[in-house]
Amino acid sequence: MVQAGAVHGGIHITRPAGTEAPVPRQLPMAAPGFVNRQAELAHLDSLLPPETPRPGSATAPPGAAVAVSAIGGAPGMGKTALALHWAHRVRDRFPDGDLYVNLHGHGPGPRMDASAALDSLLRALGVPPERIPPDLDGRAALYRSRLDRRRVLILIDDAVAPEQVRPLLPASPTCTVLITSRSALSGLVAREGARRMRLDALTAEQSLALLRAHLGARIDAEPEAARALVDHCARLPLALRILAERLLDRPDTPLSHIAAELAAEDERLDALGLTGDELSDVRSVFAASYRALPDDAALVFRHLGAHPAGEFTTPVAAAVTKVPLRRARALVEQLAGASLLQRVSHDRYRMHDLLRVYAAERFHAEEPEGGERDVVARAADWYLAALRNAVGRTTPHYPPVDAAGEPPAAPPDFASVQEALAWFSAEHRNIGRVAQAAAHHRVYDRAWRLPVAAYPLLERQHRWSEWHTLTTTGLAAARAAGDRRGQARNLLGLGDVETLQGNRETALGHYAEVLQAGRAADDPWVEGFALRQLGALRWERDQDPAAPALLQEALAAFRRAGARRGAGMVLLSLAECERAQGRFDTAIEHCRAAAAVFTDIADAWSTAWAGRALASVLADAGRLDEAVTEYGSAIAILREVGSGGAEALARIGLGEAYAAMGRPEQARAHLGAALDFLRSVEDPRADEVEASLAHLDPPTAPD
Repeated sequence: MVQAGAVHGGIHITRPAGTEAPVPRQLPMAAPGFVNRQAELAHLDSLLPPETPRPGSATAPPGAAVAVSAIGGAPGMGKTALALHWAHRVRDRFPDGDLYVNLHGHGPGPRMDASAALDSLLRALGVPPERIPPDLDGRAALYRSRLDRRRVLILIDDAVAPEQVRPLLPASPTCTVLITSRSALSGLVAREGARRMRLDALTAEQSLALLRAHLGARIDAEPEAARALVDHCARLPLALRILAERLLDRPDTPLSHIAAELAAEDERLDALGLTGDELSDVRSVFAASYRALPDDAALVFRHLGAHPAGEFTTPVAAAVTKVPLRRARALVEQLAGASLLQRVSHDRYRMHDLLRVYAAERFHAEEPEGGERDVVARAADWYLAALRNAVGRTTPHYPPVDAAGEPPAAPPDFASVQEALAWFSAEHRNIGRVAQAAAHHRVYDRAWRLPVAAYPLLERQHRWSEWHTLTTTGLAAARAAGDRRGQARNLLGLGDVETLQGNRETALGHYAEVLQAGRAADDPWVEGFALRQLGALRWERDQDPAAPALLQEALAAFRRAGARRGAGMVLLSLAECERAQGRFDTAIEHCRAAAAVFTDIADAWSTAWAGRALASVLADAGRLDEAVTEYGSAIAILREVGSGGAEALARIGLGEAYAAMGRPEQARAHLGAALDFLRSVEDPRADEVEASLAHLDPPTAPD
């Protein structure tokens, strides 16, 4: 594994103990100029729980249940716009925060399942990634615990089925849940008591009010033409907003002329047989706005319809369209100004589902055959280049995957580890969608590279289930392409994620395959890691006498590859074998050699980890004073690099060393600090530390 120094024991990279996670405020921007839906807003207001005291000062009334409201309706009805408008209006009623998750039930790309949604929500609630359970039930239980008696508003957007939503419902009546869906979600109504509200098309008067809010007296000056425009929009809020933006761009054109244009477009599309689908009522409005775009803006619009990711930034738009970045930024803003894109946050955009369908139609109608495959390849190349930069900043000793093609636009350059990790947090799902699209379009050389390139970041952010899914896709692509190197690198990722999830026997099977594939591909780095993991796991399982020989083979492979960090990690595994057999001098020698390697390559975290391992061996050898010194040095480095979990493990060892020296006060200080951290991240090892504290001599009473 890239980050872990050993395949056993937790290594946590998280916030320092005692710090509080910020209150989550995740609501996306609300649509400007929202009008109408007053009855629906009043209905939602009626579902708000009564004002309750702060958590800890009172309990909810007996039998109280969490308020759940589901907004349903056809696409384009404004379900999300209503939900966001109301949520922003009442968010100050929820001092503990607001959460938002888009389940992509009907949008492009794969749906988000409940487990992935819970992973995202738990992170937003401040749960360290390494403490998020791998299974759905465990995640749901922890989520309910974190929300207990807290006043939080949860908006679940674009759900498709009750089973997708049910695990996301808190149990505390101090929370309120708002769901949008095209589906009826009858199961939630029957079992959880959800209150369902169905949005229908606006009335003619409401539609005119929406246009009037944008265009003022111009609507009343041509009442018949205005009503014709409303009919062309099928009274859908989405279509009306797009039409309003178009009318603003043509202030001197009579509304009757616009209505005539839309009528002609309707007839032309009907003649081409394009009716009978969810776009049929509003396609003419979309077509009119599309035809009004300059050629380069139209190109960006239709290419974004072929882009597999649900959200995108301007550099991604530049990459998939091959438009220079500065020009792409202006064109994307133009599309947002025409309501053909939704601005989610600074330089981040989303396209409505119906508009994506229409944009994809235009792409397939106007671009050469096979163009979608090229778009996917360009997106993959850009993400591969961006991942190379992010991993280079966060994990510089990880051997990068070579490029499959030149990125069509410059990838981001990250100034810090935090910046690289924040970028990946925003983009990891898009990377998964691009990888799946690449596999679907048989762009196998990109599909297998993306999981390999993302490996260290997926591991560092503890995205186990996503890592497993993405790497499975990559392995299938590498096999389809007959690429042994791609198979080896993806098999290594599968072995590591299975190890981290506790599936040791499955992992051993993967590592055996990795070893064969790595040798076939003549990749000594992969061979070295396969041998190291096989040796370490087999030693941990039953102290297999063949394990040290496997580790020695791994050491030789890493040295052939020039992978000094890998060689250093093998030395620590060999030290563990020697320590367990009481050969302390040899174990100490291995630890010191590993520390020297890590110091020479300026890897501070690994240097500290080697120091912790050395201190453990010294303590077992009875050289307690030396152990205390080594533990202290390791803790100082780990504190500096912000590795709270590893620091806690070092403090446990230091506390035990002080206890063995008969210095209970010092032991209590370090074990107590470790306990505080472990409790803060709900680490089960906290119970063991607490038991160790209980066995210490009681503190001396003051005179």
